[in-house]
Amino acid sequence: MRISRLLAPALTACALLLPGTASAADPVVDRVLDTLVLPKIAAFKTVTAGLAAAAKADCRPDNAELRKAWNGAMDAWLQVQDFRFGPLEDGGRRQAIAYWPDRNGHRRRALKRILTGADPILKAPDRYQAESVAARGLYAVEAMLYDPAFSKYGAGDPGCTLVRAASADLANVAADVDRQWRESFAQIMRTAGADDNERFLDPSEARQAIFTALLTSMQFDIDERLGEPLGTFDRPRPTRAESRHSGRSLRNLQLSLAAHEALAKALVPGPDKDTLTREDFERVRWMAGKLDEPVFAGVTDPERRFRIEALQTALTMLREEVNQELSAALGVTMGLNAFDGD
Repeated sequence: MRISRLLAPALTACALLLPGTASAADPVVDRVLDTLVLPKIAAFKTVTAGLAAAAKADCRPDNAELRKAWNGAMDAWLQVQDFRFGPLEDGGRRQAIAYWPDRNGHRRRALKRILTGADPILKAPDRYQAESVAARGLYAVEAMLYDPAFSKYGAGDPGCTLVRAASADLANVAADVDRQWRESFAQIMRTAGADDNERFLDPSEARQAIFTALLTSMQFDIDERLGEPLGTFDRPRPTRAESRHSGRSLRNLQLSLAAHEALAKALVPGPDKDTLTREDFERVRWMAGKLDEPVFAGVTDPERRFRIEALQTALTMLREEVNQELSAALGVTMGLNAFDGD
């Protein structure tokens, strides 16, 4: 491993352990917050507000502007999904935004129940946050716009009310996340190790949280975005591919990979030639770009399946590279984390 050239950030970490009531600023944490987290979270807030406005203007499933707004919101989500700590996790907000995978069909049952028209939530759509996470967020709106089982409603039908309520609820959640980041949590991360910081007791814990979130999200791609449709050779599961009805399963993975790469580079910046990690990101990005599998339907065909499995293997190797090289560079190891019910 070409790790030696990455040790400078780890040396910087030693400077964090200063005496006194406050911890010195961590340039790694500051860089991640200032270049990625805060602007990306703000962008997600903006595009989800745009989705809510588009649904209010015309909530019909064949409305091109509404579909465009939803796709923009999904694109923006994939840029912030790696931030698996703080406001995005507190209060179950991640699940309210992006409840997937849904292996037991909770979403379909929840939407059908609401769409009977008798559900009180449609009479008080401003209280949609009390609804099950299966009927909230990006994937619920996606089902209403693209899934043939739900996308046949008209302007005056319960489906329209549901889409407007779910879109407005999503925008509210995104606004809450953005506000908490700006008003408190960014500062909590910047002051990790300070005497009055009850969230991060040690100066290294903030950068460890970011590093752990990156590895957890990469594992999610391996196990869920690719693993769900792959299933086993004898029992592939193409209908479990993420965003299958909207035709963007591969796009989601590609945008997710781009977000991982951006976060890795923010954690340990430097010329691409400096690490095997960067070379592996480039290889995985190239493999995904060559894969003509918009919804991973090829998992049922042995030859096409092999290419999808090869991508999964390459991503697994990339995650190991990220773990080894960035851990050494940052002076931290992966902390405890889980998929939080994903």
